[in-house]
Amino acid sequence: MASYRPRHLKRSASPLRGRGAALAASAAVLVPALAVTDQAVAAPVSAKTAVAPAAVAAVATSTGPTLRYGSYGSAVRTLQSKLNAKGYRLVVDGAFGPKTRAAVRAFQAKARVGATGVVGASTWRALGGYPKAAAPSRSSSRSNIVSIAYRYLGAPYVHGGAGPRVFDCSGLTSYVYRQAGISLPRTARGQQAAVPRTSRPVPGDLVFFGYPATHVGIYVSPGRMIASPRPGKVVKVQPIYQRPSGYGQVR
Repeated sequence: MASYRPRHLKRSASPLRGRGAALAASAAVLVPALAVTDQAVAAPVSAKTAVAPAAVAAVATSTGPTLRYGSYGSAVRTLQSKLNAKGYRLVVDGAFGPKTRAAVRAFQAKARVGATGVVGASTWRALGGYPKAAAPSRSSSRSNIVSIAYRYLGAPYVHGGAGPRVFDCSGLTSYVYRQAGISLPRTARGQQAAVPRTSRPVPGDLVFFGYPATHVGIYVSPGRMIASPRPGKVVKVQPIYQRPSGYGQVR
């Protein structure tokens, strides 16, 4: 004998199953979009514009290079120029230091792209995009030296310190150059004698004081260098505070 089931109960199961499948499909599309960040891929992806992860990564790569504290070069100068166009007052020196990071975070907060201080695809978009003509070439060894030197900002000066936690002036320069695969004498005097002199320094060259040299720093931009100054101070980006005795060219 067949069991009796009311007609309205017989029809209820199918619509519920269909609605549940639709909700699950929507969730599957929306959940990946919530994980998108400025450091990973492009701008947030909606259910209507969802794309495969590989395609999103390609968009981020073509938008512009990822920059963060310590980055250096033409891409940073492009970033600084774009931030200045938005009303921030930065020295366009190609060095991603504390002031550039603060401006980036302020802009990111205003643009609502996540105030991480790391410049990725969505930040470049908010700034109007990364100009293809300004795409940086492979960094030279000298630009790499400045980038390496930025890693040691804040390390205390200690006489005879040769890194990586403490430095004196020539200890810093010899250690940084060694990380870039370039061997230098240990003392400022020895470094001055070992490298060719130049009247047109570029980032990564050496700045000497005295002859024979009693102090040395790493040239960053006109009027600025990275150095370990003296006892009680730390490695920092500072003005070239007096007339140097000369510049040494790195090869």
